[in-house]
Amino acid sequence: MSNILIIQTRPGIGDLCIFLSSMHEISKKNVGSNIFLLTKKRTQARNILSEDKYIKNILFTDRGEKNSKHSGVGGFFRLKNELKRYNFAKIYIMHASPRYFLLGKLLGAKEIFSYGLIKKKENISNKIFQSTKEWLSINDYNTNADINLNSSKNNNINNIIIGIGSSGITRRWSKEKMISLIMKLNQKKRYNFLLAAGMSEKFLADEIVNNLKNKVVIESLCEKSIYDILTKIKNSKIYVGTDSAFMHLSAGLKVKSFGLFGDTPTNYAEYSSYIHPILPEGYKSISHNSNAMDKISVEHVINTINNFV
Repeated sequence: MSNILIIQTRPGIGDLCIFLSSMHEISKKNVGSNIFLLTKKRTQARNILSEDKYIKNILFTDRGEKNSKHSGVGGFFRLKNELKRYNFAKIYIMHASPRYFLLGKLLGAKEIFSYGLIKKKENISNKIFQSTKEWLSINDYNTNADINLNSSKNNNINNIIIGIGSSGITRRWSKEKMISLIMKLNQKKRYNFLLAAGMSEKFLADEIVNNLKNKVVIESLCEKSIYDILTKIKNSKIYVGTDSAFMHLSAGLKVKSFGLFGDTPTNYAEYSSYIHPILPEGYKSISHNSNAMDKISVEHVINTINNFV
């Protein structure tokens, strides 16, 4: 039984979700092989993929992080020595990288598949899909992320995930609009509202909870484990909120997800049929530095998701 290595070192949870369908397709085309994933700890891959059907072996590189053991020339050879014992037959590199291409050569892999050696400005979703089809000689495949979670799903779904977190201030919707959205949704039906954000944004979640705790059923997920968060998401009706890791996780769990795009391109959502981008009214596209989150109105969001709540 041969070992196969997939290298995906973009650091975010959203990145893991975008690339997940390609990883699964590679696994399906290499039936009987042991699939290894080399990634960053920030992807939470070991937790998110703990019940994955295809990827059973997660390895981490800390290159670029503080006190990294894999940075620099010494770190390169340290990583090579750590990986050498697996005797990988094939390596798939999901970005342009002379470093990892050379690593594959030194590891003695018979086949190495990569974007190339020079990084280009490209659509992240389109690039991995086209590369995967070329690597595997296939015409098409299902690009939806599929996060396997064996916890039972409640048939009486009454949860709505409200994504308040973001990786940058310009991608955040205002607290006042989040509160208004929750109140307006609660007028239609009594939902349980679950606030999704990272620990660094717990203060924001706490402020919203304190403002609404006597008016709606509301809970912060900031201090929950990844498994608990995934279980809560899986048992939810929809996700609505910022373009964040939680939007991608929701889509990966097949929960219809409405992402607010006011400062990031929607091509980050093109891989999934479960993600429905909401742009400011009058905008046909959004790019980095559009700085238009404040132009997305609560009424526009309500009107967009109206058929699903």
